[in-house]
Amino acid sequence: MGDVVHRATGPWTPAVHALLSYLKGRVPHVPRVLGTDDEGREMLTYLPGRVVDIDTEELTEPQIVAVVTWARDFHDAVAGFRHPGPWRFPPMGDEVVGHDDIWSDVIVGHNDIAPYNVCFDGDDLVGVFDWDLAGPTTRLMELAFMAWNCVPLWRDMDAARAAARLQVLAAAYGGVAAADVLDTVPVRIGRMLTEIPRAAARGDAGMMHLMTQGEPQRSSDTLAALATRTPAIRAHLP
Repeated sequence: MGDVVHRATGPWTPAVHALLSYLKGRVPHVPRVLGTDDEGREMLTYLPGRVVDIDTEELTEPQIVAVVTWARDFHDAVAGFRHPGPWRFPPMGDEVVGHDDIWSDVIVGHNDIAPYNVCFDGDDLVGVFDWDLAGPTTRLMELAFMAWNCVPLWRDMDAARAAARLQVLAAAYGGVAAADVLDTVPVRIGRMLTEIPRAAARGDAGMMHLMTQGEPQRSSDTLAALATRTPAIRAHLP
């Protein structure tokens, strides 16, 4: 409505609002919380920009760099943020993947950084929205989800090109090997596939809708296909 977005809330909304308030002045291109309307919906600032259609387009390499560079700044800023929740996304468990402190330390991440949740002005990132899945994660798990959606590794593309775009992502973030991001993708996407039916069974309307769209089977099939392509992609990585 004008320059204000009105959205339904959930038990996780107070934690998300605390996170967005924490990020104000620390990280750009994040919506500001304006309160609630008469129907109890949250009110957020609208972020103008163009959303890339993942069904017909791909992010340009500069757009990948813009998203990942923003994510690095976000992760660095949020490292000092703590909140007990509740969060919509499940807590981290034994699936945490990491090689040293920066990668294994749990942070509060966005958990859904993908082309459908960001907007651009040309190749410049100008907005990151839909923070409802924010919650505990790790840097490497966030990068794996970005690789799945922004390379995108879910798409059947030439192995050399997939590897090159994956290296662009890793280099933009810094300090991480593309092969480690690739190896974490099945862990991160597997976590998503497990949680969708669980959340739907708890009455999460968003996850119930995903199941009407063929999830988690659709992404499970795509992940299995990636597994067959992974050796060829890895062969093109240093």
